[in-house]
Amino acid sequence: MGLAAKTAPSFFGKMKNKQVYRIISLVSLLVMALAILSIVYMLFLYQKSNREYQALAEAARAEAARMAEETAQNGETQPAQDERVPIPIDFAFLLAQNEDIIGWIEVDGTAVDYPILYDDTQMRIYLNRNFQRAYSPYGSVFMLGENARDYSDFNTVLYGHNMLDGSMFATLHNFEDEEFFNEHRTILVYTPDRVLTYRIFAAYRTDNLNLIVKFPSSTREERQAYIDHIYSHEVKAIFDRTVEVTPDDRIITLSTCIANPAYRYLVQGVLESDQEGVSTASAVG
Repeated sequence: MGLAAKTAPSFFGKMKNKQVYRIISLVSLLVMALAILSIVYMLFLYQKSNREYQALAEAARAEAARMAEETAQNGETQPAQDERVPIPIDFAFLLAQNEDIIGWIEVDGTAVDYPILYDDTQMRIYLNRNFQRAYSPYGSVFMLGENARDYSDFNTVLYGHNMLDGSMFATLHNFEDEEFFNEHRTILVYTPDRVLTYRIFAAYRTDNLNLIVKFPSSTREERQAYIDHIYSHEVKAIFDRTVEVTPDDRIITLSTCIANPAYRYLVQGVLESDQEGVSTASAVG
């Protein structure tokens, strides 16, 4: 009787342990399955977003290319006295997608080839919304309302994600390589009526600060102080000091994240030319 009393608890204890192990195993499998499903879903969203932006880029250029070809076949040319430069982007098409689109950006030697969205809500809505305002892990390349939408400020800041698949602003990190920096120096911004060309002069890591708020630029002294601040960086910093940057210039700042959220990586260019443009879809129309 005493032996049976000692054996029973041991037997039930083993059964209880087996049930606990089984529950733990099932929970572990469930967590693993959910993790795999999350990864698969995220990859699906990445591919979907990538396809959407590629399709947008193709469509935005399609009408301009078609009209240019039609013009060439008809033997027509742009009037000689028209000094406007071609804009190979169909902004009528883009604005029909979203009236917040205020430009298109290309960065030499990178995958940056995207519309620019304007967020005057200050809510950073385009951190996780695409050009159609739909959710997307890619987000958008965007400008906040603290900047003038016509790129007329001393420092215009554009934001974009550092995506693992190399999209959006990820390839800006190529400028960490000095050889790449020296060989790729142009940022192009197309607007509905202008072509802005910037010369890249700086690429560096900096604190994760709101540059427009942190560095006011209403006076020449403030603007010069910010220029001096740019050249004070030393971490992952490459500069072309032969490019003159003055308080009277206009700067564009491309800002993206790095692994440490306390910092950002910036690529900056100074405006070299601001030319009146004409859409190639309507250059002769």
